[in-house]
Amino acid sequence: MPIELKICGINSEGIIKTILKKGGCKYLGFIFHPSSPRNISIEESKKLTSIVPEQIKKVAVLVNPKNFFVEKIKNQFDYLQLYETSPTKSKELKLLSNKKIIQAIKIKSEKDLNLYKEYIGIADTFLFDSMAMEKSFSFNWSYLKNIKIKDWFLAGGININNIDEASKISPKIDISSSLEDNPGKKSEKKVLEFLEKIKKL
Repeated sequence: MPIELKICGINSEGIIKTILKKGGCKYLGFIFHPSSPRNISIEESKKLTSIVPEQIKKVAVLVNPKNFFVEKIKNQFDYLQLYETSPTKSKELKLLSNKKIIQAIKIKSEKDLNLYKEYIGIADTFLFDSMAMEKSFSFNWSYLKNIKIKDWFLAGGININNIDEASKISPKIDISSSLEDNPGKKSEKKVLEFLEKIKKL
């Protein structure tokens, strides 16, 4: 099964152009979270999303956002990726935005995995991440072996050295910090090398 790649933490036109030229990426994630080194403003996101072609899905990555903020950005995006929202809140944001929802579930222990069940019927797909979120830490991927849903992203600690293993767990892959030289600054070289590796898998 081909890999559906999502590169997250996009914050420069140059990296978007590099990704478009090389190909192999289906989703781009744009982070709105002030404590993140990848955080962007609404004005920055307008400029960046405007150069992304239709065939690449644009994802707004949000941590328990306010309704008014989602109202402001919704027209730029195809998906909202939600962290730390209750099922009620996620449903509210889905109705407000009329966008597809990627519900992010942070995994520390195996029992955390069951949280996804509360969002079935609300989320369009799921993303399982480490507790560290944007940092390159993984969780125990064996927790996912008995999961009962088919469509979900694997995130947390994925890099060029373990992408083979990761892609056997899920064909939908989310990657961010391992493509950077410094926090918040994507490396063109690392992005190109990773996209080349993806094409070979």
